[in-house]
Amino acid sequence: MTHPKKAERWSAGIMRIGNQAVREAQARNRALGIPNWYSLNGRLVSDASVTPGSSAVNTPRQDKGSDHTS
Repeated sequence: MTHPKKAERWSAGIMRIGNQAVREAQARNRALGIPNWYSLNGRLVSDASVTPGSSAVNTPRQDKGSDHTS
């Protein structure tokens, strides 16, 4: 049986590695001009810069019946 404290330390280490990788990928995307998308309360939102007169929440375009086989 694994000691609970050892398992917690291991899990925290894995989370740190994952969080760092995500932050680096987000920064790389921003540098390339690629927006990052997130789901907040079931809504997709982007961190792309907001232009005057547009909504602060950007939603992706969804094609009806798209089967991704074109």
